[in-house]
Amino acid sequence: MYHAYFGLREEPFGAAPDQRFFLPTEQHREAVATLLYSIQQRRGFSLLYGPPGLGKTSVIVQLMQRLEGKAEVAFLPHPYFDSETVFESVLDALGIPASGSRARDHRNFYEYLLRARGAGKTCVVIFDEAQNLDPETLEAIRMLSNFEAPSEKLLQIVLAGQPRLAETLARPELEQFRQRFSAVIRLRPIEAQFVPDYVKHRLAAAAGSPSLFTADALDLVARVSGGVPRNINAICFNALTIAFALGHASAGVEDATEALADLDLKIPTAVRPSIEASPAQPDFSPSFPAVGRSARATIIAAAVLLVACGTLLFGSALKFF
Repeated sequence: MYHAYFGLREEPFGAAPDQRFFLPTEQHREAVATLLYSIQQRRGFSLLYGPPGLGKTSVIVQLMQRLEGKAEVAFLPHPYFDSETVFESVLDALGIPASGSRARDHRNFYEYLLRARGAGKTCVVIFDEAQNLDPETLEAIRMLSNFEAPSEKLLQIVLAGQPRLAETLARPELEQFRQRFSAVIRLRPIEAQFVPDYVKHRLAAAAGSPSLFTADALDLVARVSGGVPRNINAICFNALTIAFALGHASAGVEDATEALADLDLKIPTAVRPSIEASPAQPDFSPSFPAVGRSARATIIAAAVLLVACGTLLFGSALKFF
């Protein structure tokens, strides 16, 4: 690969949410701080949502690191349960054995929460990918908030998901649930002027030079990626691969343009390398992967196109909060 060629210790634009490469932007820092404060004040429910690829998982990981030693945390990353099994899933995540009796399980759980409170801790349950939960399951989660002391909530619950979660919570039958959220955080794409900082941060984390992308290339990435980190990573990975194959010392605008073609991201004429860049926003329209492209480009294209489609849901979901 291109790592040795460009002097990189490891891959700077990987798909996994590696915290070493996480750039704590202002909105991410605010998200972690808001969730932490809501939990410390035992406010009950918190909501974190936004389109795919904006760093929700990184926020959750940062939150759990901040809670280490201060709370009992149950992280449920995949909602493979329904309204009948969500309580058992929470018990399992906390290491509490089920007794086979719902009444006894509730009593055991309540005693567990009281012991945590007596030790100066709280209990936090984090549901990731919560946009996949149906209204009945969400209502069952709401009922978990009934575990409380006279003056405070004993169980803190965080729901994290895509904009479809906000749409579900906006349903009339979930109004009572919606009113219980003390903190609502929505993540937005990175602003275009901060995309170069994001790219250089990841390069530095991989022991690479911040000049591996030209200024024009970074400008093009900022325009076409929509500020979505997952899109930025895919474009930069492809651009560096192409620059390596062509023997370039850094990824220029021509390499970035070819990477966008591999990913089937349409570029308006105004920002093609042969014409001076225009401040107009590019057409970020997805299409099907081109026949004959490499398997690597096709796989990455599919991932980026799914992100682009999910982003379209973001605007309509925001009106509910």
